[in-house]
Amino acid sequence: MNRTKGASASSKPDVLSAQQRDAPSKTPATKRGRDTRDKLVVAARDIFSRSAFADVRIIDITAAAGVANGTFYTYFDTKEAIFREIAAQVLKEMSEAFRGGARDRDQSLAERIEANTRRYFACVRENASIARSIEALQARDRGVGAVRHETLGVGVQRIESWIRRLQERGLCDPAIEPWATALALHAMNVSVAYDHLVHRDAPEETDALLKATTRVWCSTLGLDR
Repeated sequence: MNRTKGASASSKPDVLSAQQRDAPSKTPATKRGRDTRDKLVVAARDIFSRSAFADVRIIDITAAAGVANGTFYTYFDTKEAIFREIAAQVLKEMSEAFRGGARDRDQSLAERIEANTRRYFACVRENASIARSIEALQARDRGVGAVRHETLGVGVQRIESWIRRLQERGLCDPAIEPWATALALHAMNVSVAYDHLVHRDAPEETDALLKATTRVWCSTLGLDR
């Protein structure tokens, strides 16, 4: 990675080693330090939500946070390090968006699936710029790739557990394999959301896609028997 504009030539090398790129962020011991770190993360997320990872400079983040450029390196070694934290936040929010709330308990299973998917699609679209950067970085940054893989795994496990509960209650097809079915359904939702709302912004297709994905879920689970 090129040296950040504004940093001194002696403070950071032009090319970072794999160890430096993958270095964990630094946890401050004082409240003032934690507040400063939080300001950097909030500022960085706002900037990454509008700009691709490659276009963001550390000096942009520190200026938005209202701190000196060198302050960044007190808490993060690299731009990748702060982005990993933001990626984890966003991926967790996307995963949580698919979970049903108390307001869904009076709905049918099909209505709950559609409501959960609508929340998920909305969260993906809201974070489209960061999602694009995650996709661009996951292959070359082990930290981003790991958090993406872990979050997808959590989503699949959650759906698998839900399918097993439905089977125990006699509400869905007992013959389907819960883990494989959960993986396939989750992968479908992610693919549809990213294809239509991340890589191209087509919100006008959302209602049709919601109905289509809901039908696939219901048919696969045997809810339409």
